[in-house]
Amino acid sequence: MFVFRIDEKNKLVHVEIAGIMSVSEVERFNEELLANASAARRLFGSFRFLVDARLSPVQPAETISSFKLPHEVLKGGGDRYAVVLGSNLSKLQANRLSDDDRVRAFLSMDDAEAWLLGYAPSAGSEDESAPLKQA
Repeated sequence: MFVFRIDEKNKLVHVEIAGIMSVSEVERFNEELLANASAARRLFGSFRFLVDARLSPVQPAETISSFKLPHEVLKGGGDRYAVVLGSNLSKLQANRLSDDDRVRAFLSMDDAEAWLLGYAPSAGSEDESAPLKQA
């Protein structure tokens, strides 16, 4: 299950992902991702995308390989893609998706939003964000 929404105040596109997704769900997700990226660029000039996948377990390999890779959606230097995950295992899985500096995985929603909006992480944050890297 996934739900997209545009946050006009912060100029972000939010999406919540929960549960195990099928390949057909991922295909619908990819379509909505591209549509929301185009809408955000029209509205805001850039695409800043925040994925809340804290309620999504590690996905099957077939599902993961069906996702449009973050760097395939990013165009301009102002585009950014942050994904917030619920476990280190999920973060390790995500780290294999992209080596683009505009894409990062987090364990904290606050730190992900701060990075997307160009702010420093909150004081005392224990979250270590890292660029997603190609394995």
